[in-house]
Amino acid sequence: MFDAQTIQMQGVVSTELYGPWFSRGGDYGQFTLEVAAIKSGGGSGTVTLTAILVHKNSSDPGDGDPAAGGANGQISRTAPGRASVDYANGIGSSPTFGGFEELVRYKYTLSGSGTTGTSWATFRMLAPVWYDKV
Repeated sequence: MFDAQTIQMQGVVSTELYGPWFSRGGDYGQFTLEVAAIKSGGGSGTVTLTAILVHKNSSDPGDGDPAAGGANGQISRTAPGRASVDYANGIGSSPTFGGFEELVRYKYTLSGSGTTGTSWATFRMLAPVWYDKV
């Protein structure tokens, strides 16, 4: 888990960063991204920090696969504050999800359009709230 990290990008070239793997604490969970500060490097552009969850089993090679189809479960912020996503089971849940594999980590992307210079965001992920289906 990352606590009080800063990610930056130059111009309009996106930056991706993976967090460390950690063991799942339940089949489902709620995850919260908190952005303390975010700044465009200049110009009239905007900057977005996005976090998605990636999961895999310990025996699987590679970087893992996005949980719940990736974009459906993304957490994004363009301004300071918190945003959450609940990986729940069942029809009508957003995103619809079948449960986590053994290992989970976050993939962060700082992206923007119309920016010049160095853009950055300082953020942290709050501790996940894990739960199992009742």
